[in-house]
Amino acid sequence: MNEQELKEFYNNGLLAFEKQNYEYAIEIFSHIISVQYGHLEARHYLHLSLQKKAGGSKLSLAGFVNKIFLLIQANAMLKKDDMPACLEILEKIMAVNPNDSEILKKIADIFYKKGMIMHAISNMEEARIVNPKDIDTLKKLGELYVRKEDYSGAKSAYESALKINPNDIEVLKSLKNLDALGALKLDFGRQKI
Repeated sequence: MNEQELKEFYNNGLLAFEKQNYEYAIEIFSHIISVQYGHLEARHYLHLSLQKKAGGSKLSLAGFVNKIFLLIQANAMLKKDDMPACLEILEKIMAVNPNDSEILKKIADIFYKKGMIMHAISNMEEARIVNPKDIDTLKKLGELYVRKEDYSGAKSAYESALKINPNDIEVLKSLKNLDALGALKLDFGRQKI
């Protein structure tokens, strides 16, 4: 599939999503990421389509067992450094339970380890939307924003974590480090003048 075909396919997926034809949107976006696993927007809309289609449904016992089995496979692919295969398996889990913030965090972690920070942030933001009270998600999101040098994004994530637990030592330390980093950058900027 060349770039033009991919773009047309993606636009068709967006149209299906807008018309609330989530089944077709899922099919299109799944195909796109099978061809180009790093297609950030297609992955995002795949997750949104899965979430819209699922509504508020809960994971069944059979779904939970399937998740465990697929996680074992995904970890095996990760050990082989086969990122596309690992992501494909994790997307299968997402298809059954699109509101699984742990899988979204795992996907984010894989992208982070491969140096794909924007992909990691996007998936971690999705995990945040699914479970806004997960302090670990907010901490990791803050770390990712620091790596990207988006200090306002980091501060926002850390402040959200403090609203959940105002006494979290790790978050307080991260905010202090962030403030110190900001002061250093400000001081360094003044020295250049």
